Amino acid sequence: MIGAPGREVVKALLPGLRRRFDVHLVVCNAENSAGGYGVTRDSGTALIAAGCDALTGGNHLWDRREGAAYIAEEPRLVRPANLPEGTPGEGWRVFRASDGTAVGVVNLLGRVFMREADCPFRTADRVLGALREKCKVVLVDFHAETTAEKMAMGWHLDGRVSALLGTHTHIQTADDRVLPGGTACLSDAGMTGGFDSVIGMDRQAALQRFLTLLPGKLTPSDGDLRLNGALVTVDHATGRALAIRRLEIPYAPAVSGGGARLLRGDEPALSVRLAARAEVERLRARGVTPALALVSVGEDPASRIYLKRKGEACAEVGIEARRVTLPAGTETHAVVERVRALGEDPALHGILVQLPLAPPAAAQAVLEAVPPGKDVDGFHPVNVGRLAAGLPGFVPCTPRGILELLRYHQVPLAGRHAVVLGRSNIVGRPLAALLSRKGVDCTVTLGHSASGPALRALAADADLLVCAIGRPEMVTADWVKPGATVVDVGIHRVAAPDSRTGHRLCGDVEAASVALVAGALTPVPGGVGPMTVAMVAANTVLAAEGAFAPSVAS
Repeated sequence: MIGAPGREVVKALLPGLRRRFDVHLVVCNAENSAGGYGVTRDSGTALIAAGCDALTGGNHLWDRREGAAYIAEEPRLVRPANLPEGTPGEGWRVFRASDGTAVGVVNLLGRVFMREADCPFRTADRVLGALREKCKVVLVDFHAETTAEKMAMGWHLDGRVSALLGTHTHIQTADDRVLPGGTACLSDAGMTGGFDSVIGMDRQAALQRFLTLLPGKLTPSDGDLRLNGALVTVDHATGRALAIRRLEIPYAPAVSGGGARLLRGDEPALSVRLAARAEVERLRARGVTPALALVSVGEDPASRIYLKRKGEACAEVGIEARRVTLPAGTETHAVVERVRALGEDPALHGILVQLPLAPPAAAQAVLEAVPPGKDVDGFHPVNVGRLAAGLPGFVPCTPRGILELLRYHQVPLAGRHAVVLGRSNIVGRPLAALLSRKGVDCTVTLGHSASGPALRALAADADLLVCAIGRPEMVTADWVKPGATVVDVGIHRVAAPDSRTGHRLCGDVEAASVALVAGALTPVPGGVGPMTVAMVAANTVLAAEGAFAPSVAS
């Protein structure tokens, strides 16, 4: 946690993360929270107000003289336990998670290349003895320089603590795993703050130090803000970790001067994929390996890119993705027969037909050949009808992703006027049905090419404007109500003679002008696209669970 930029990231992202992952306890290392050095009452209070339940420290915890009294008094702060007797504060505490579970939080300081401290290994043994009767779930923040010392501590504590998370180097490691005894380990959780930096501090000042060997003031960087951390799932009855996942979530702050807040899709898409991965692990433990068939006809360049991304998302969460490619010119009946055969395969849980299909294959006939219970795209008439009727069923990935993105960024929806530009069966119509459902409660207007001159006036009356009309940069600032939320579904490659590639990507919205009027805007690329891909994985998990097969079949 690096200074004010890091605190800003936590304040902005932590509430959403707690909600999305159903987090019961948040532990934050706060030793660099005050201007990059130490902790103060103000920085600690800000982190707790942002949603942190427990604060831990390290060798820089006392860099601010005014922080000593706070360290001694704050019951939610844990300093290294292996420091000399008489050091202010406590080295371990028991916290009550939001689900009622007692959780022991222990802070330890490494000895290799660090300040003098008692043996962290023997201190850990002593602390665990004191915690034995108080709680089964124990998290240890081991603040140490070397990976070797952290790994050794992980093996030393395996089976005796729920999680051993390393801190101090500010660089997140890729060694997250659950050890055989049930202890989740990660050598370093990384940092939260500016990554356009040298371990969180202004890179120019840091470079000058290295080049001149002269002292110079270092200040926290606010460029390329990200949140690093780890999500640990623990069986509270046994204290054994079930899973650990590294988190790295970028944060784009609101543009100063009244510009639109960027509603990026990276963060919520990661949340969706992590949740899907956890479900896949549960399914695999029951002997079920989720499998998805990705069907395409012909070699459309854009389709190849989309299929590649969907396959990668599935692989990331543990879904087996099978590519089924038929040559251009394949007749409709042949494609239908192949899809029906896939539908009868009990090892396949989901089928996705990538559109467009090369002629003469007719898309509607092929989509109707997909069994409704395996229709992860939500395009079968049965699923379309169930969505319109407000009944459970597969929801098309892009509309479902848009709704999840808006919820993730806490965009108010109930009672708001939503205008959807475009009436396609893939985005416009299903999204209109989704936004008007009970529980979402938007008042929805569906505008389209036949709306004529009134279309612009309709758009300008929207609190939420969704642009899915398929025309590059058609929606400009005069289409947008000041302060409205604008979702750009389009993606187009247009000529850009001055660029290196000769082209650029844009959406249905002229982002430069709309950003000056709108309150929030999804970027292109990086907005709706990642959510669509993530929802393919999420829907496939639902299919593997048989979520809708019985009801749809009936």
